[in-house]
Amino acid sequence: MPIPSVNVYDGTGGLIGFTNKNGVVRFLDNGVKKQKLPLAVTVQHISYETKSISLASLDDKQMYSLAPRPLVLNEVAVNTKPKEVVVLKGYFRSLETFNHQHKYFADGIVEFFIPLKKGKTKYRMVDYRVFIDSTVVKDYNAKMGPFFQIPRFTEIDGRKLTDHLNDLVMEEDSSNRIRLLKKGYEVGYLTIDAGRSDIQLYLDKVLPDTVVNEKLFSIEAKTFHDVTIENYSGAELKTITPFNLTSIYQNIVASLKRKSEYGHIPCEIINELYIVESGYITSEEYKSNQKNLLSSIYSTPKKSNYKKRFWETLEEYHISPINDGLARHLGESLKLIN
Repeated sequence: MPIPSVNVYDGTGGLIGFTNKNGVVRFLDNGVKKQKLPLAVTVQHISYETKSISLASLDDKQMYSLAPRPLVLNEVAVNTKPKEVVVLKGYFRSLETFNHQHKYFADGIVEFFIPLKKGKTKYRMVDYRVFIDSTVVKDYNAKMGPFFQIPRFTEIDGRKLTDHLNDLVMEEDSSNRIRLLKKGYEVGYLTIDAGRSDIQLYLDKVLPDTVVNEKLFSIEAKTFHDVTIENYSGAELKTITPFNLTSIYQNIVASLKRKSEYGHIPCEIINELYIVESGYITSEEYKSNQKNLLSSIYSTPKKSNYKKRFWETLEEYHISPINDGLARHLGESLKLIN
């Protein structure tokens, strides 16, 4: 079946394109067609194994397949305590580009606390690294100002999956996919794989053939693509809760404008979260932890803080490593902030 939101990276780790909902690659307007052929690219998707491809042409129709990523979760201890708050521990990573250059990269271990009845989802940073390119940051601040912040976590909805989709119309088709419609337009779908016992949600918040225009103070934003992919264990749609979450991916392709002389400048944000451990705690245990928790996804760390080299254990969970091109920038143009 078509695979949406496959990221395509060139040899330098630059994001040069992604697949649309039909699995067709859409190249970003950053001179990709001027690159020399054959073009070595790496394709990555949160649900599939990473693949390296050599493209002899950018015009001819070419078909590629990806192998599903095995799901590895730590065992969950079952006890008689009330299941009042879901605790998800996972590996996250976040990449932000500005004018087709890497501006910010962070990754680490994070814990999410999700009350099942009342209360907002909160999180705690455990170990994390932060890298920035000071030259790109300086350019960004000069053109956009230092106050416009990008969310570097994907939000986790505390409701059942069916409840946070209740503003969409669901239509079953002849395959194992349920189409999701908004205002008569298809904006995504649910894929139910009974064989693997999992469910995938694909949702694009930007309606087909439209652009979302927003203004915040002096910043104008045009969003062309705002995709979320959520993966869950289990094949019974009505029973899916945050406890079943296994991974989330978010990709935003936009342009920003603050001063007319600079015009609209492209930017991209990619956030990924891979769950490695799931469990429950009581409301009392949650309350005793609250003072150490963060509630805003904009409250992202300004510097690194880690005790364990968590990035060396990703293969244990079949999490794709950072692509080689981007990895070469870490410690070079992207400096670790301590």
